[in-house]
Amino acid sequence: MELIFWWMLILWALAIAGYWGVRYWLAFRNGRRPFSLALPVAHSNRLTNLPEYMEALKRYRLLVNATAALLSLGLLSAIILTARPASVSIITPVQQNRDIMLCLDASGSVLREDTTLIDRFSSLVSSFSGQRFGLTLFNSSAVSVIPLNDDYPLISKQLTIAAKAFKVQSGTTFTQLTDGTLAGFSQGTSLVSDGLATCVQNLGVNNGHRPQSIILATDDEVNGTPAVDILQAVALAKQHNIRIFTIDPGVSDQSLAADHGQLKVIAKETGGTYYALSNLNSVDSVISDISAQQSGNFVGLPQYATNDNPKPFLYVAVLLTIATIGLLWRLEL
Repeated sequence: MELIFWWMLILWALAIAGYWGVRYWLAFRNGRRPFSLALPVAHSNRLTNLPEYMEALKRYRLLVNATAALLSLGLLSAIILTARPASVSIITPVQQNRDIMLCLDASGSVLREDTTLIDRFSSLVSSFSGQRFGLTLFNSSAVSVIPLNDDYPLISKQLTIAAKAFKVQSGTTFTQLTDGTLAGFSQGTSLVSDGLATCVQNLGVNNGHRPQSIILATDDEVNGTPAVDILQAVALAKQHNIRIFTIDPGVSDQSLAADHGQLKVIAKETGGTYYALSNLNSVDSVISDISAQQSGNFVGLPQYATNDNPKPFLYVAVLLTIATIGLLWRLEL
């Protein structure tokens, strides 16, 4: 047990000493004893010498002294409460961590599906505990919309903004989100391997050996020549022990069905899973699979933990107050 505001005891001691000092000074200045309020009454000894009176006076003094003692103890408890009693300990925080990067194709063919995914993840973020989450958008180039972090209120706010922008697909916010993903139509669109490689890099250096996952949502309908081919991107993910979970929005052109099939290969190669967005529970299934991974323990630096502990003194003060009220009633004051 420690007193956080220990200096309050000194202030109270000075205040009490000052009070009694002033009282003594005023009493001696007026030529009387500090605690004497008695006035002489003629022939009072006839009353005070009676055995009944002496017995009553004894009981009265006992009650008065008990009341004074209780009030003093109550005041002491209250004074200690103002000094903020607390228990102080040293703890070493350990947090179970996972890293999740949502990697969204921002090409025009999948924007509607992106909105559904962002809405779903926005509702799930509040249930996260220890996970770090990030969002990267890509088309012909990639941009980090939400850097990897565990500030869940901030993540929810950014996802809500992104979801609203993607629903209307116009406006300043939408332009700001998507302009960085389009280096120019001459560079191509839906360059999945480049986007995937960027998402791997955005997960950062994993010195803590945390389980890391990428949720790749794309139709994989590549138009153009990426700087990194898909085999290189998958190899990069495997090198960093990153599992890739792919979400397929569905085939819009049967001639491109083989491109969608590649999403299954990407997931299988990295130990992830392939999901079709048509499955309403696909996002929940991804999160369940990611949660099934063994979490990494992040051990923080030892730090002092202070927990206020006023209950003992508060209970004493309340009980003493109740007892004092009972004595005052008995004294008929």
